[in-house]
Amino acid sequence: MSAHDPPAEKAEAGYTTASSLEKPQDTQAQAQAQAQAQAQETQNVKKHHDVVAEQTSGSGLQDAGGDEPVYATGLKLGFIMCSIFMATLVAALDLGIVATAIPGITSDFHSLDNIGWYGGAIFITVAVTSPICGKLYKYFSGRWVYLGCVIVYLVGSVIAAAARDSTTLIVGRAIQGWGVAGVLGGSVLMITYMSEPKARPTLIGVWTCVLMVSTILGPLLGGAFTSGIGWRWCFWINLPIGAPIIVLVLVFFHIPKHIKPFPATWKEIVLQMDIPGFIVLLASLVCYTLAMQWGGQTKSWADGSVIAVLVVWLVLTIIFFLIEWFQGEYALMPLQNLKPRLFWTNALYGLLVNLADFQVLFYLPVYFQSIHGQTAIMSGVNSIPFVALFALGSLVSGILVSKTGHLQPFQLVSGVLATAGGALLYTLEVDSGKARYIGPQLLIGFGIGLGNQIPMTAYQFFSTPAHIQINTGAMILVNGLSGGFFVNGAQSVFINRMLQILAVTSPNIDPQTVLVTGASELQDVFFGADLQAVREAYMVGIKDVFAFAMAGAALTAVLSLIVPRKKLPGHEKVDEEEESVETSSKTAGSQ
Repeated sequence: MSAHDPPAEKAEAGYTTASSLEKPQDTQAQAQAQAQAQAQETQNVKKHHDVVAEQTSGSGLQDAGGDEPVYATGLKLGFIMCSIFMATLVAALDLGIVATAIPGITSDFHSLDNIGWYGGAIFITVAVTSPICGKLYKYFSGRWVYLGCVIVYLVGSVIAAAARDSTTLIVGRAIQGWGVAGVLGGSVLMITYMSEPKARPTLIGVWTCVLMVSTILGPLLGGAFTSGIGWRWCFWINLPIGAPIIVLVLVFFHIPKHIKPFPATWKEIVLQMDIPGFIVLLASLVCYTLAMQWGGQTKSWADGSVIAVLVVWLVLTIIFFLIEWFQGEYALMPLQNLKPRLFWTNALYGLLVNLADFQVLFYLPVYFQSIHGQTAIMSGVNSIPFVALFALGSLVSGILVSKTGHLQPFQLVSGVLATAGGALLYTLEVDSGKARYIGPQLLIGFGIGLGNQIPMTAYQFFSTPAHIQINTGAMILVNGLSGGFFVNGAQSVFINRMLQILAVTSPNIDPQTVLVTGASELQDVFFGADLQAVREAYMVGIKDVFAFAMAGAALTAVLSLIVPRKKLPGHEKVDEEEESVETSSKTAGSQ
């Protein structure tokens, strides 16, 4: 009998020997010996769990030299996570901070036709640069790439803050997007690099909470700065926060020795950047953004220029996927990495769960400001139930995933809860009270939070060492595309529906006046019956956006049925061995 035979087989072999060779009076002694063996086996299972988790968790970046993984713990891990959370906070703030600053920006630059670019530029560059950042993390020291991305973000902030015209501001926002892509993707990689495998799902869950809170704080701070010291402080504020982040990264970001950059020549690295794919994807997203901003707002959908950019967008999208197919392993987003069902289903899940998230996140404040006449700050306060339950859902998900190793069941529950919450949000009306808008926020917030981090967790644990950085970049790309496509799409749905309703109910109201008036300023521009008509038109548009969010949530529930029911590496083996130990115990007890 081999020393590596399963416990159940050992017990069975022992029982056969006892029944055929030993005397009956020796049975009690044998049972005691087997009980001791069972206790020892339980200890071995626990040890084996830790070993398997280390080897197969997806950090798996152990070099050929065999350096043992040494992870940060205690106070050092605390400082590392503090650095990561601060960087995430400052980067994610700018995803939405200009939403409430746009009235002040347009007043200074007189550039109503550029409104969409102030928010859209950062989403576009987050999407197209995320895979490149992922490859930089693969071929260079993670510490220095992360630091470089923080600096790029701060440079973009300075350009935006000091801008003297609209074009310079947009350029600054685009540069910020490159930094944001590297910081967000790098934050997840740093957690994977420097924390123990068993702690990663929980830490990623907490990181997701920080990301969510930062996104909702953005519009609040933007409104406060614009109303007080000026919109430029939406960007200047990043500098005093960014300086200590740089210091913390330099002091505490020491990548474990078992994680080393992959060796490659400069030619190989340049080829890996997939410049043709980058250019085509960027042009495609620009065309899509133009179509969504023009169609039904400044131009008719039948206008030749709108049709032209839509056609070019479709053609460029097809060309992009052809480039990715022919580029193979050099592709911006290697399609072969998405072939396993676990990866492509989680990528789609991430796209759709963020669809639901972004629409609720951006249009709840619009609802409170336009329908209830609240300030930007108060609209943020009334959105706290959504944010708080999202954070709770992310934290609960991280803890449960760490304990059980399960992913798919939480994705299913997430989709069901978020769909129910979205359906309740859709029932809101102009005269809905607190009870009507707080309950749905709790349900959809917890539902989205429960599933939002799971695709990224799956990518961290199931990616091979050679692909973990690239796959992380691809996942950030998916999140950026979700923001770039669906936020622009929802804005188009919202504005087109609102203007359609106004054209029927109040044809005397100038549509352009409605478009340039901020949601929180409606009561200052319109009065009496006109104000009521505008609010009712707003409500129709907002309800359509909430229906859009509900559809995204429902699709995640359906998609979760296709996601493989695989447990995190380490948990499956432990379950098998624990079952073997239990079988051994029962066998010994039956003697």
